[in-house]
Amino acid sequence: MYPTVFSRNQRGLSLVELMVAMALSSFLILGVTQIYLDNKRNYLYQQGQGENVENGRFALMLISERLAKAGYRRNPALTMDIAFPLQTGAGHVVGCNFAAGQAVVRVDDATLCLRYQPRDENETNCLGNTFSGTSDLSTPYDSDTTQAHFSSNEIIVEKIALADGSLKCSVRDQAAQELVSNIAGLYFDYGVNGDISLLKVNSYTTTPGSGDIIRALRYSTLLVASTNNLTQGVESKICSNPNNEDEIGDWEKLTGQTLTCESGRLYQMISSSSTLRNLMP
Repeated sequence: MYPTVFSRNQRGLSLVELMVAMALSSFLILGVTQIYLDNKRNYLYQQGQGENVENGRFALMLISERLAKAGYRRNPALTMDIAFPLQTGAGHVVGCNFAAGQAVVRVDDATLCLRYQPRDENETNCLGNTFSGTSDLSTPYDSDTTQAHFSSNEIIVEKIALADGSLKCSVRDQAAQELVSNIAGLYFDYGVNGDISLLKVNSYTTTPGSGDIIRALRYSTLLVASTNNLTQGVESKICSNPNNEDEIGDWEKLTGQTLTCESGRLYQMISSSSTLRNLMP
């Protein structure tokens, strides 16, 4: 008889080997998962930054575009007080009250009104509506310098305001419409003088007087990204520090308005300025 021979070939894994393999696999999975989460957070952060910058640029472009029209008169020989007479409740836009000669007025910290004459029948207001008056706009202007070429109640009046987190515009007999969303703050600083014939800025103020002529503006928008939880606990320097009254944010330094940011929200501040080209040399 031949002796019994026992096979030494491995027929499976020992418990220790299995646990070591599972531990190594767990570390690998955790590493890959962490890389994925980090990349996702970075992607969302960049998306939030891009959204803020894009909204900010668009808001400033719209404000600049509207201000470029302020004070336009079809007959340049007309004095401003004749082309733009006294208007209270101007054009049925609530809060828009103009003294004679004024083309821009402050309503509150984040609201202003402006007015201008339509250039031609294709003129559009901030809502994209064309001129709906009855005056003939087929000729550049009237040779008579003592009166406007068309009725003063056909002067276009627009109100630009921050409301419900959006930049909105309203015009005669129409409800305000949203132009740009996700705006947390809006700030205006007005360059003024008190002489309708003096074509320069004497000083800047956030609260111009009722008789001041506004000839330039500096303005800032504070944007907030729509996606939450993007800052990963890092507080923005734009915001005030609720734990330290002496540490004020960049927004408060600029505007004097206290701002406590919501935790996890991504904020961005963008500024610009405009000289009212129809009111300056």
